[in-house]
Amino acid sequence: MNLIKLVLIFLKLGFLSFGGGWAVVGILQKELISAGFLSPAEFTEMVSVAQMTPGPIALNLATYVGYKYFGFLGAFLNTFFFLLAPALTTILVFSSGKRIKLNSNKLSQALMGFTTIMVLVTLVSLASPRLTDPWFFIIAALVFFGLNKFKIHPLVLMFAAGFVGVLLYAVW
Repeated sequence: MNLIKLVLIFLKLGFLSFGGGWAVVGILQKELISAGFLSPAEFTEMVSVAQMTPGPIALNLATYVGYKYFGFLGAFLNTFFFLLAPALTTILVFSSGKRIKLNSNKLSQALMGFTTIMVLVTLVSLASPRLTDPWFFIIAALVFFGLNKFKIHPLVLMFAAGFVGVLLYAVW
């Protein structure tokens, strides 16, 4: 394992992370598994831990992976280089914003399509190990109907689905 290789992965992802954390989780999965830092099972566990901690999921993943392999220095460098690209982009946009007029509505619409596709790719990549499991589809259908038909609050559904998942996969 090489710290510089890991830091460069997160620097690259910092430049590609449009649309928030979930939009980049699929790219993170591909990069970290193909570089040999994580197995698919470890990545799934890591995403679960990153969801439970406060803050953006992609940033939590960067910090977690850095700490796992290289301690505090790895966590700090991964976090710093992951945030470097958006920070530089923000500084560049604000400093040139007075000279260049951007139509924020058109920019948002352009990025929305890209972000939607990235989130769908992430959803498929995280769900693919369970696509042969009928319980996966039963839980997903119940959550869908609970949300759309019965207007149950999403947090209630998340906790209920998580509880059922623990019962099905950890207890039985």
